[in-house]
Amino acid sequence: MTVMSPNAKARKRGRPSTHPVDRLRTRLWINVLKAVSGLSTAYALEMALDGHLVRKRDADVARPRKWDAYEKGTKVPFDRPGPRNAVDQAEARFPGAARWFRSPIWWYLKQEPFDARRLEEALRTLEPAVVSILFEAEAREGEGVPRQRPIDDRIAFELAMIASFDALVAAVLLAGMSEVIASPELRERALRVYMSLQSTIIKMPVMEGIYPELLSLIDVRCKHWVYLSPNLRMESVMFWQTFQQHMEEKADTSLDTVEQSPGASPPPS
Repeated sequence: MTVMSPNAKARKRGRPSTHPVDRLRTRLWINVLKAVSGLSTAYALEMALDGHLVRKRDADVARPRKWDAYEKGTKVPFDRPGPRNAVDQAEARFPGAARWFRSPIWWYLKQEPFDARRLEEALRTLEPAVVSILFEAEAREGEGVPRQRPIDDRIAFELAMIASFDALVAAVLLAGMSEVIASPELRERALRVYMSLQSTIIKMPVMEGIYPELLSLIDVRCKHWVYLSPNLRMESVMFWQTFQQHMEEKADTSLDTVEQSPGASPPPS
């Protein structure tokens, strides 16, 4: 029999605390849901999806405010099969937002266990434009699914040119793949794609209020590998703010050089 010390605190029971990544993906999901539905507020979403639960009273309106909590990220939708699944509920009415909530980037950022097989399966779930770049068009004889293409500079460039959220997800998952197979070349290419996509992600309307946290999470999760010697590797974090500032300064310097060159045309008045 185990005797509990009088000073020991009893373990709290109930639902586990919500992971910050889940809070973030819920807020992004609501942003996408607003864009897909054309509705601009959580109240409008509630009226469209749970209007039967809203009751107008003499002095005010009684409503669950579930969608307000989703908008703020203080509550995460229950994403399991069944009538309480708000993600499926919203998807049935306004298709297109669920894949953002269920993106494989979230479990990777939460540092859930993964191996090469899980990463490959996750890559296959991304949008067709990304899958067509990362995988061969058809399965080879005797194989059930198309093989991954070798990730060379051309593939990395084509992935960056898609400039979508799923392209970003692919870059992050490929960085994860580099950990599994211990490939510095893949790491370098994956992070190069990620950094090139930052400016695009920042400008996406659905990323308003989201991208600072999202990119910071990726920065910490996908560290750069610096080799001090063949047998000594150091991990370094390059934060997106510093990289974007560097790119802006580089662009300003290039513009100044063009304007100051002898053959440059004067700026428009």
